[in-house]
Amino acid sequence: NCIFIYMDIKKLLRKALFEGKHKNHKNEFGCVMVNLELDTTKWKNLLGLIDDKDLYIPENDKSFGKEKSPHITILFGLHADVSDEEIEKEVDKIKAPEFKLNKISIFKNDLFEVIKFDVESEDLVKLNKRFSKFPHTKTFDYHPHCTIAYLKPDKASKYLEKLNAYLDESNNLNAKSSEFLYSKVDGSEKKYKIS
Repeated sequence: NCIFIYMDIKKLLRKALFEGKHKNHKNEFGCVMVNLELDTTKWKNLLGLIDDKDLYIPENDKSFGKEKSPHITILFGLHADVSDEEIEKEVDKIKAPEFKLNKISIFKNDLFEVIKFDVESEDLVKLNKRFSKFPHTKTFDYHPHCTIAYLKPDKASKYLEKLNAYLDESNNLNAKSSEFLYSKVDGSEKKYKIS
């Protein structure tokens, strides 16, 4: 019974998070991420396989839909009082993380579905722990991924085979990163070169 009650509470909290905060999530928390360097033509072709009518784009929030700037989030949930200087000191100590884009999979909640690359990387997991020392609100367990698009409920599964087939036809997306991004609560961004 205790486990059942815990799961219900967890589900309710998640639902409240997405319903209550997703409209302004860019202004609610900050995040740190690595921007990806990859073949832009292949990325555009991949996005082109997804029909615009299936996209999830809530009114007044264009941060959903297709991902135009591919990235991997290191930590989401940073509070407004985390300064540029604090982030910069950490960035100065790190090297560009090594990672591998794996197969495409889906994450679902009550409002939308995320079609994404699963990412394999010990470096990114270590960076998540490193930046977790800053004041933040943990909204989910960390699993590195690269979002491709946000879709309406029950729309993502029909694209899995098509997108994975595109990648299997010698269109592998070999990605790397030499740029770190701090996206702040106020909506501003600061980029840092890493090597």
